[in-house]
Amino acid sequence: MKIFQLWLFMMLFPALWVTAQDCTYSIEGTIKDYHDNSVLELATIYIEPLQKTINSDVNGYFKIDKLCAGTYTITVAHIDCDPKTMTINLTSSQKIEVLLEHHVEDLEAVKVVAHVHDNKNSSQAATRVSKEILQNYSGATLGDALASVPGVSALKTGNSVVKPIVHGLYGSRVTIVNDGMRQQDQEWGIEHAPNIDVNTASNIQVIKGASALRYGGDAIGGTIVIEPARIISKDTLNGTFISQLQTNGRGGSLTGTVNNYRKNGWYQKATMTYKRLGDYDAPDYVLSNTGSETAAINLGLGYRKFEYGASLKYSFYNSTLGILRASHIGNAADLVNSINSGAPAVINDFTYDIDAPRQEVNHHSLQLGAFNRFAGFGKLEVDYALQLNNRKEYDIRRGANAGRASMDMDLQTHTAAAHLLIDYLSNTTLETGVDGMFQINTPNPDTGVRRLIPDYTAFKAGFFTSVTHKVKENWVVDAGIRYDHYKIDADKFYQQSRWESLGYDDQYPQFEVRQEGNQILTNPVIDYNLLAITAGTKYNFNEYYDVAVNLSTANRAPNPSELFSDGLHHALATIELGRLDLKKEQSYKLNTTFHLKKGSLDLEMNPYVNLVNDYIQLIPTGIETTTRGAFPVYQYEQLNASLYGVDVSASYDFWVRQPLIQDTGSEITFKVKKLINWSSNFSYIHGTNTDANEPLIDMPPAQFNNTITWFDAFDTGLNILVSNQTVLQQTRFPDNDYIVSVPNNSGGFQDALVEISQTPAAYSLWNAGVSYAFAKAKLKLTVNNLLNTNYRNSLNRQRFYADDVGRDIQLQFIYNF
Repeated sequence: MKIFQLWLFMMLFPALWVTAQDCTYSIEGTIKDYHDNSVLELATIYIEPLQKTINSDVNGYFKIDKLCAGTYTITVAHIDCDPKTMTINLTSSQKIEVLLEHHVEDLEAVKVVAHVHDNKNSSQAATRVSKEILQNYSGATLGDALASVPGVSALKTGNSVVKPIVHGLYGSRVTIVNDGMRQQDQEWGIEHAPNIDVNTASNIQVIKGASALRYGGDAIGGTIVIEPARIISKDTLNGTFISQLQTNGRGGSLTGTVNNYRKNGWYQKATMTYKRLGDYDAPDYVLSNTGSETAAINLGLGYRKFEYGASLKYSFYNSTLGILRASHIGNAADLVNSINSGAPAVINDFTYDIDAPRQEVNHHSLQLGAFNRFAGFGKLEVDYALQLNNRKEYDIRRGANAGRASMDMDLQTHTAAAHLLIDYLSNTTLETGVDGMFQINTPNPDTGVRRLIPDYTAFKAGFFTSVTHKVKENWVVDAGIRYDHYKIDADKFYQQSRWESLGYDDQYPQFEVRQEGNQILTNPVIDYNLLAITAGTKYNFNEYYDVAVNLSTANRAPNPSELFSDGLHHALATIELGRLDLKKEQSYKLNTTFHLKKGSLDLEMNPYVNLVNDYIQLIPTGIETTTRGAFPVYQYEQLNASLYGVDVSASYDFWVRQPLIQDTGSEITFKVKKLINWSSNFSYIHGTNTDANEPLIDMPPAQFNNTITWFDAFDTGLNILVSNQTVLQQTRFPDNDYIVSVPNNSGGFQDALVEISQTPAAYSLWNAGVSYAFAKAKLKLTVNNLLNTNYRNSLNRQRFYADDVGRDIQLQFIYNF
């Protein structure tokens, strides 16, 4: 009996103790917006141990009373917010403040919108390329993908080396930002394509003009911002696999992406790409030695919470690109014959081999980044990046030098930046930041060839501030200013005769170090102060119409190629001559954008004017015969220029009503379905050398692009696409033709005109495709240049020697998981 009484007492004691607790504690607090400290009404507060939910009042206030001592898990949530969970060890009444990210959906929306016109809060003329469009170029280049944007053209060296041209400007006038890092890969060269795998991009934004001050003030052409997929705060594993085969080049590409996300904030990302192509085919012949091989890997590791995070990223890009064999000529007569005959001088059987002339590129990048949000203030980001770029160019060499690179150059770049976003004010957002760059260029002296670009170190430091203010709900104004100091310190040998013929001995005696034989060693040290200012406004008349105006002025310092080039550029088979006395360019640009979206119609017009003082251009001046053959000579010159033009894009959806259910009565239920989409764009630019009142060289010709897509054709699930690209002949070009002496049939010599200025005829290309989506996969068949049209692109540096590529049939398989 006593044992039973003792057991009963032990069982009842905990209940008696709990009942005796002092359950008079409380938890009270206020729910606020993380950015501006505004109170959040009707937030839900869930107390897990009690399985009880309450709401905050109009002042964001809540109170939970009659609580006992203990541990409580509380989850706070609000519409359009990420919920926040906290654990409270309650030993006395507590008062807390809970901060929620009320704008998180709005902030992320900017990153994932796949629409051409996606930013209502900026005066920038910008276009976004969606992931779906980028996947169409999985086996192509970044430049090819960007050429789908109105106002963007492609400057080509063959079909594998493609650089974007924005509003007529290219090279170091166009900044490329890859996942927050400004790309540094000897971008100054015409034939130096960006070393970027397009498959790493979730979307790409093209900003036309110098208004993206965060990334530099020298992008007088524009800024291309490549953005990866956003980080997901949940436990999931996803990815994409893309396989593509193509007939022209008889090869294809493989791409795989895997993303591992965890709700606790950790994530890992990986993308790998491999592409192999043999010689391309023009409609009538093989384009010998135009094959390519590319391998790329991108890895990412990070930890991300809303309040703070850090990341480590590594990327590697390796590419071997063949240069058309016929572009390397032996003498002046070969050049005249190549331009006048209409057919390449060298046509071999198809092969996957990539011989000289070719270029090999390796690019490594390492990025470290971290950020922290400050409640009621803003967000601070700090980043460091290291980029290592090696470029080798192989000329046709014989004897002991066969197989030896003619140019071997290492470029090492360190960049560091701090960026502060202040967004706690209700209608005003401020951005400010500082950044610096240190760069070392080291050519290999063992090539046995005179260095095209010398040894140099470069330093740049800058800061910027910008502000965006919402005057009204439908009216935004923005402005910004940036200053950079750029210094380049080079060591370069000049032929003494050239140094003196250019007058450098009188103009730059301070650069002379010593004389060695017929050469003189110089140490040019040049400083530039660069200033960029932008201001603009955007007004939304209603939900259908808006207009934006942006004014900007910016400087660009001459790049190393423009300053120091002095010899044979093997990848282009040209001799390039730079100038030490080049000044910085000064751009004044007016960008306007008119946008209408009403019903099924989406229309945008972007007229612009860009006045550039001391504009730098590369022009042909003659031909020079060396021990390795005869090559066209190109020289940099400086002038005042005006560029104006317009980009127009339009899209229209045709819808159809289909009956779903027909009742016994008189009513019929319909569903509305998009049947056909028509999209079109047009671009025109007019560039003039205002000093000589003559056209600028290498201006894109006017072109039209039209696409019709039939969705769910014949109710089969097939999407059918037909597109046309019409490029008009560029009738405005400077006369840079020159006379050369060539052998004649009688054993003597005669003068021949090298018509290097004349542009190719207009052309029209038809493309067609069909795709079918099922489950998580998509199969797509595309035929480019459907009619196998012969044409030459005026922006392709190989147009003097051969036609462009012919018909290409591509089969693409995409699987998402």
